[in-house]
Amino acid sequence: MNTVLHSQRVSSGALHRSSHEPVGWSARRFRLGPNYGGQRVSWVETLHRNSWYSVGDEVCLRLQCSRPNISSAASSVEYSSVQTEIQYSIQSRVEVSQSSTQRQEGSSSKTQQSTYGPSAHVTATGRVVAIGDIHGDIQKLLDCLKISGLIREDDHGIRWIGGDATVVQLGDVLDRGDAEISTILLLRELDKQARQDGGAVHMLNGNHESLNVAGDFRYVTPGAFWESAMAAGLSEDDALRSKEAILQARWALYRPGGVMAKELSRNPTVLIVNNEIVFAHGGLLPHHVKYGVQRINDEVAKWMKGADCTDGSAPSPPFTAMGDSNSVMWNRTFGKERCSPYDRIQMKRQLDATLQQLGAKAMVVGHTPQMTGLNAECNGRIWRVDVGMSSGVLNAEAQVLEFSKDESGNLQASLLTPDFTPYL
Repeated sequence: MNTVLHSQRVSSGALHRSSHEPVGWSARRFRLGPNYGGQRVSWVETLHRNSWYSVGDEVCLRLQCSRPNISSAASSVEYSSVQTEIQYSIQSRVEVSQSSTQRQEGSSSKTQQSTYGPSAHVTATGRVVAIGDIHGDIQKLLDCLKISGLIREDDHGIRWIGGDATVVQLGDVLDRGDAEISTILLLRELDKQARQDGGAVHMLNGNHESLNVAGDFRYVTPGAFWESAMAAGLSEDDALRSKEAILQARWALYRPGGVMAKELSRNPTVLIVNNEIVFAHGGLLPHHVKYGVQRINDEVAKWMKGADCTDGSAPSPPFTAMGDSNSVMWNRTFGKERCSPYDRIQMKRQLDATLQQLGAKAMVVGHTPQMTGLNAECNGRIWRVDVGMSSGVLNAEAQVLEFSKDESGNLQASLLTPDFTPYL
């Protein structure tokens, strides 16, 4: 079996410095209690249906500081921090994405069985780029895409230039930052563009996506509450008058079966690229593999789509994916930078067993911020890519992991930073 090589292309700026202090949370800690869980919000649903699918099915978010305004007359998404805009249409994006996915799966050497959720296995013909937790910081996402040579920004907006590259974002786009929905829209737009060149942009579901679909809004910032309220169709006057309306508007979007929950249901929880590289937010353990990786993706998608709610009952969150500290989204088995020799031995055993069962060569995880920056253990077979780059976490510099093949076809990995990248 070919081994993964840890490239030595690491600059001095690749490590987090001790001066990086965690940014204090600005979120008002709301939690959706049982009273909200059983309360009908039909008035919010009516609002979000009428405004979300506005004229031409265009979703238009205009970010100004931390307060985005929605306008059905505009036809672009503008990010004031980067002075750029992209065309976006929900209807055309869904149609293009679904048809592209079908073409990609049809070209695979293995016939894929019909599944409820997104496929756990994908094929990549070009390089594979892994991006860690974003947490509502769209500027850091753009930094990652630039140092990876995947996008170009000019007067005409943001364009995909990554060719057949495949991007895997490890989840946790939500919470701790103001630009959540706009970040998701950007990832979806780039996926649409990438698929036209044979590439793809995948976003995984992390524990913060599952928290929001479960109604736990403790880590949502005021700016993100405002963004979701505007996307749900609340007027500025109503949003300013009533915090309760803002909270219920967010629940209408993110509850199982809501517009944003259905959008998140398109994300895999586990993704295996070329049967070589395993991606999971917290990490994949042997008992997860035994349970079934496609089954995990199917159950998360079914829960987020609200598929079990036809009789009025609440859907059950999938335990294996998000139920406890040993679940796919929550476990930190592979994320500990500092651990005892015993814990390191156990980590290696778990990793060996998981990769052997899948016939894979390496695993990439997010979830746990790395104080020393992006790093690897076990001879480059486990990679940790959550570097805490969001301004709501450590405000660290953007770092990206790139997988490619050498001349002999061996899998190799490179660390890309703003100080060292061949693409800038």
